[in-house]
Amino acid sequence: MLFKPFSIKWIFMSVFCLGIFPEGIAAWVQKAPYGGTAKHRCTAFSINNKGYIGGGHINSGESVYYKDYWEYDPGTNTWTQIADFGGGYRYHSTAFNIGDFGYVGLGEDDNNTYHNDFWKYIPLINTWVQVAVYPGVPRRGACSFVIDNLGYVGTGQTDVGYAADYFRYDPVTNSWTAIADFAGEARSSAVAFAHNGKGYVGTGHILGDDTKDFFEYDPFTNLWTQKADVGFLPRQDATGFVVQGEAYIGTGNDAEGTDNFGDFWKYNFDNDVWTEVAEFDGQSRRYMVSFVIGDVAYCGTGTNGTNLRDFWAFYPLLEMTEPDVTTDFKIYPNPATDYLEIKNESLSNFDQIILSDLSGKILLDQKTLDTQKLNLDNFADGLYLITLLRQNKIIHAEKIQIQK
Repeated sequence: MLFKPFSIKWIFMSVFCLGIFPEGIAAWVQKAPYGGTAKHRCTAFSINNKGYIGGGHINSGESVYYKDYWEYDPGTNTWTQIADFGGGYRYHSTAFNIGDFGYVGLGEDDNNTYHNDFWKYIPLINTWVQVAVYPGVPRRGACSFVIDNLGYVGTGQTDVGYAADYFRYDPVTNSWTAIADFAGEARSSAVAFAHNGKGYVGTGHILGDDTKDFFEYDPFTNLWTQKADVGFLPRQDATGFVVQGEAYIGTGNDAEGTDNFGDFWKYNFDNDVWTEVAEFDGQSRRYMVSFVIGDVAYCGTGTNGTNLRDFWAFYPLLEMTEPDVTTDFKIYPNPATDYLEIKNESLSNFDQIILSDLSGKILLDQKTLDTQKLNLDNFADGLYLITLLRQNKIIHAEKIQIQK
């Protein structure tokens, strides 16, 4: 058995070039449920190799508000409760991370009061420390992004309506500076992220409606530029992230709050084009939060009328599809325990088999076995991608589960 540490990305590139994958294989994998109570309007961020989700509320029937925060370890797929948020009960806050610290601020409390305080989470000592107060008026539903170790926070809902102002936070001087107002219509519940030295803000709730517009911010010129709209439908309360150099926006709902969405769209920064990708595998919802660790995005919580605590990983490398010759092969049993057997249903044959994990790392690469039987003794429980090739071309690919 030969193990190789390099990426399987070249295989996926050849798949796209051959154009043999017309149907999507889901890029979503369910993980351990969020450690806290099912709720929505939570806040999320990541620090190094850990993710954090907390705050939020429940407002169906009796309103309940939260201040608990939980740390997610993707290596062990486990949640651990950390110190409660320093600002107390809070929902619809905003967050970002710079270096080894997470920053959470703004939001609404259990007395229906908007806030403009900001707090720094220090994981080394499991402590929240208050930092400089946000200079804008108190608000909830703001959005944020980070460029060159500076945090940018703006938009949101205030006591007097929706906001379009933006401010930049410098953690070195612990100070805020006003930048150009957001160029789109004032809004709440927008999506924001950064890429290659520029910030991006789009979708959200505007006065009496939702929107699909999308804008780019250049910190060198201090200017906002409108880009291509996100997908087909306007949306608010969506989630978004950047992973492996491409942006994704999805879920959310409409202005009336009646239709919850499960679709996801990928943005190509170079071409200014949005493309629909694998739909979210969980229930359609609004107010789902997300964070990124390495090459994987993680999403969870939210509501569709029922508060949710399920949690999912999104693997961009699995944005691929099964070939149209998939019926030529039968790979069984699935789930498998000790072995996998590969049976040809037609004259098609293969001369190479590759087994990879869902991050794209190749764990097995070998020529065809005479028995066409693959021993699984050295593989842990989980989901894998099995790929069959003939003369260096993919002729079959599918996901398999090992469950011992």
